Amino acid sequence: MTISERLTTDLKEAMRAGDKGRVEAIRAARAALQNARIEAAKQKYDAAARAIEARFAGDSAAREAALAAISADSHVELDQATEEAVLAKEIKRRQEAAELYRKGGRMELAAQEEAEIAVLQSYLPKMLSAEELRPEAAALLAELGLSGPGAMGKAMPALIERFKGRADSRTLSQVARELLSGA
Repeated sequence: MTISERLTTDLKEAMRAGDKGRVEAIRAARAALQNARIEAAKQKYDAAARAIEARFAGDSAAREAALAAISADSHVELDQATEEAVLAKEIKRRQEAAELYRKGGRMELAAQEEAEIAVLQSYLPKMLSAEELRPEAAALLAELGLSGPGAMGKAMPALIERFKGRADSRTLSQVARELLSGA
């Protein structure tokens, strides 16, 4: 079952249960996924249009006929990784908003954002904690022969690539800084 399908099922259950906070979070996630689908369809259409423009550059009648034959509103399904990336982006937006609300003394709004974060995180694979990440990151840094604080620029791209979808970049940065400084 895809994330989109789970969101649809869970939305119905949350509506039946009268859980307004969960309903809002799920609706926002579904809207973000729909926007990503629209953007993917637009990119697909634009790529097809560019290919047609290049192919029929000298024949305007054929170009117009080919452009008319492609559909601008084709339905594009997102793969699992793309859906996860969209939800991760939504979680990051909410984390930033919660932080700003806390700085502004709006604890009730920060709590609301954090509740939405908890709902959205339930649709993503469990992220590794710093403790779980440390041994694997140390092994990767040793494998690459990186040490010292100056190696941070080389370490981060490798760590991000290795742990993509399993750890957030903030945690990766923290662990890398600790390992490279020898703390």
